[in-house]
Order: sequence, then C-alpha cells, then structure tokens
Amino acid sequence: MRPLFLLVTLPLLAGLAMADNHNFAVGTCKAHATSFTMIQTAVNAVPPGSTISICPGVYPEQVTISKPLTLQGIGSNNADQAVIVVPSGGLNTNVTSISGQPVAAQVLVQNTSDVNLSNIVVDGTGGTQSCSATGIWLAGIFYASNSSGNVSHVRASGQSDDGCGVGIWAENGGGGAYQSVSITGSSVHDVDGVGISLVTQSPSTLTVEVENNYISSQPGIGVFAVGVSGDVSNNNLNNSFAGVFDFGASATISSNDVNSTTFGIAMVSTGSAQGNDIANTSNGVYLEGDGANIQQNRITLASLAGVEFNCHVATVSNNRINDAAVGLNDVPAGFTGTNSFFNTGTVITNTCVAPLAPASAVRGAAPMAAGVSSSRPGMLSQWRTPANPKGIPH
Repeated sequence: MRPLFLLVTLPLLAGLAMADNHNFAVGTCKAHATSFTMIQTAVNAVPPGSTISICPGVYPEQVTISKPLTLQGIGSNNADQAVIVVPSGGLNTNVTSISGQPVAAQVLVQNTSDVNLSNIVVDGTGGTQSCSATGIWLAGIFYASNSSGNVSHVRASGQSDDGCGVGIWAENGGGGAYQSVSITGSSVHDVDGVGISLVTQSPSTLTVEVENNYISSQPGIGVFAVGVSGDVSNNNLNNSFAGVFDFGASATISSNDVNSTTFGIAMVSTGSAQGNDIANTSNGVYLEGDGANIQQNRITLASLAGVEFNCHVATVSNNRINDAAVGLNDVPAGFTGTNSFFNTGTVITNTCVAPLAPASAVRGAAPMAAGVSSSRPGMLSQWRTPANPKGIPH
C-alpha cells in the first residue's frame, strides 16, 4: 500500500507547493498571504517561480532579482500604484554593463530567466549619479547579461543623470546563451538619456519585443537598439532627440508613431523601418551607413529632409513624403527607388560623387555628450549611449 500512498500524496504536495508560490505579498492588502514590508525581503525569502503581489504604496529601496519570479502590483482600496523610489541614502552602483560602464539600477535582474514585472512604477527622481563627473549611469529597470523575462504595464520615469539616465535597459553579451526580453504596454518618460536601451554584442544573442509603449526621452533617444533581433513596433515615440536609433540592429522597426524629434528614425547600417508614421522632425529618416531598408513609411513635416541618405546606399521605396524641405537628400548615384511626394520644396538632391566616409574616418571631431546634437554626416553615431558611454567616434 505504501507505493500507492506515495503516488497519491506526492502530486497533492506538489499542488500545494505551487499554490503557495502565488500567496506572497508586500504590504497588508492581500488577506491570507504571507506578507513582507519590503520588496527585497520578499524576493530573498520566496522560492523560485513565485509570484509576489505588491500592494499600493511607496517603497524606497533598490531591488536585485537573481531567480525566476513575478513581481506584480495589485490594486486595493481604490489605489493602484506600487512605486519603487530612491531610498533616502541614495542608490549604490550594483552592475557593470557589457560596455564597461558602472550602473546604479533601481531594479536589477541578473543571471536568471523568467523574471516578469508588471503594474509597477519605478521612479528615479533624486537618483542622479552625477554621471558627467563620475561616469556612473542610472537605470530604472536593468536586465543584465544571462537574464530574460517580460516587462508589462510598468512606468519608468525620472531617471535623470547628466544625460546618462535610462528608463529600461536590457542587454546580453555575445557568445553566451540566447536571451529574450519583452517590453509591452508600458510608459517611459522624463528620462534624459535613453528611454529603452537594447544592446547585445557580436554574435547577437538577444531577441526583443518592444510593443505598444509610450516613450519620451528628452533630450535623449526613445529606443536605442544595438545588434538585437526582434520587433520594435506600435510604439508612441515623441519629444526626443531621436525616436529610434538603430545601431546595426536586425530588429524590424514597424508601425510606430514618431513625433516631435530631431531625427525620427536614425539607422547606422542594416535594419528595416517599415510602415511608420513620422511627423514634425528635422530629418524623418537619417542614414549613417549602407544597407538599410526603408519602405512604406509616412513622413510629414520634415524641416530638413524626409530621408537624409548622407550618400549611403539603401533601399528606400514606397514611402509617402509630405511637407518637407527636401524629400530625399544626398541620394547616391544609381538610386532607383519609387516614392510619393506632396508639398515638397525639392524632391531629390543627388550631388553625391562618392560614398560617404564612415564615421570612424571623421577626424578632429570632439566626442558628443548627450544633449548635444549635430546634423553633420557621420556625427550622430558619436552620441553618448549605453553602447558608447564616452561618445567616441565609431
């Protein structure tokens, strides 16, 4: 009879353990839950795979997660904001990025898969690291190498650090195991460096899904992508230096609304931008390398150019350009794309006699700090970013 007893009870015990993994809370709003006063205390105590419900309230702490978990803000008593803020003693540097810069991350995910964050506010107000003097960056949420998970319906805001503030940052070093990070339905704003930063090294080992987010980074970059694969789509990007900065990424940039930026979409080399609505920019699409695929975009009110080629070779076709000073500028010889133009001062300029020298060939140019822009060809790639923290020419 003992073997039968074991067969019957072991599944029951497993079911109870699974149920217990969903009965943890931070705060006292969830009846019959094992409750904690701090998020980090709960993270340390619960078993892997647990879901921690976070009651509405303000939590002044820095959180590190190194095992599979779900942190989920919940509503109670007509309130629905679980807010992680900078503790009174400030933030500590707790991670080094794959590009070598020290980072103070308010929520750090490291060396683990399946970490899911939802319905949580991460407010970086007062968390500056004085980056211009110390070189330390500030991040709201940071998925470090060898980590994966989902971020949904969060708010990251207030990450201001001398141009080194990042709302949500995900990266993975090259040569390791493939990782994936999804960022959906979230809002990122009042960030002075990069709204969402997505970085991997060669060979690419990070797949991303960035969809249906509101992103504003002034005077920085909305979405910064280096080498990643996946999709950046259906986002609302506005009031930034560049809406999307695609630095050699293979991600597809599609169906985004980009408004009130200096550069709508900037592409340093290969990449695809399709079906985006880009309005009220200096340059709708700006190229700093060969091989981009720019199709079926709607570009309206570009004070300089709908598409600035900078003499680079690219597939640019089936785009609709309306109300631009120049439709297609500095187009290389042999260009054959078909596009539609309306209310455009000059449709095409094609004075290029040779391909533009790569940015690495630009001499005598001082590195650019965040917040300092230039329309000079080859200079955009010198913008200070998480992959290029010192703004060194590429």
